[in-house]
Amino acid sequence: SSVSHELRAPIASVRLMAESLDRGRIPEPERQKGYFAFIVQECRRLSSLIENVLDFSRIEQGRKQYEFEPTDIAALVRETLNLLEPYAIEKGVLLKLHPWTLDPQPSTLELNVDGKAIQQALVNLIDNAIKHSPKGEAVEIELTLQSPEPGGASSEATTCSLSVSDRGPGIPAAEHEKIFERFYRRGSELRRETQGVGIGLSIVKHIVEAHGGRVLVASEPGKGSRFTLE
Repeated sequence: SSVSHELRAPIASVRLMAESLDRGRIPEPERQKGYFAFIVQECRRLSSLIENVLDFSRIEQGRKQYEFEPTDIAALVRETLNLLEPYAIEKGVLLKLHPWTLDPQPSTLELNVDGKAIQQALVNLIDNAIKHSPKGEAVEIELTLQSPEPGGASSEATTCSLSVSDRGPGIPAAEHEKIFERFYRRGSELRRETQGVGIGLSIVKHIVEAHGGRVLVASEPGKGSRFTLE
């Protein structure tokens, strides 16, 4: 029911705007440009939602597979921000990318991961942060990389942390675990003002755990949220 509702709204918007353009009801070039931009944005939202639903189905059936290969994490983060920039602008939210924190300095930012899956997890987190951020606020993205010390006794692989912070309403400590449950959404149906079906964070958790990592949450009411993929 939730998925059907979320699909219906953007499809209706795209159809209405496309029909208006097709019938010549929007003659002003500037308004046409705005309509085209909105249609593109709604299609992006639809694609993201459908990808989440399909992935969720694969995970539930145990059919989700990952393809690990050397991936430039820094380039992946920049590409993801470029994809979400129009959505952030539409919502009046600034996407702020922090300088890389690398210790010690590696010769490359390549890690053996499934780039498409990591990007999907990052998209879900940033999308959530934008949705819950007040207009005029910033969503901050930070990448830190911790490599094993040369000649050290530790055999641990490079640890990468991707953090997404917002200035939204925050999440009570009692709900930090629940938000990763499938279809769980905070508040009652009548009070929900943000879009979503409640599967994004469960997908994020599955993706990160498949990479031998974890998702950390730092949040409290009135102080925003910080999600970290480690």
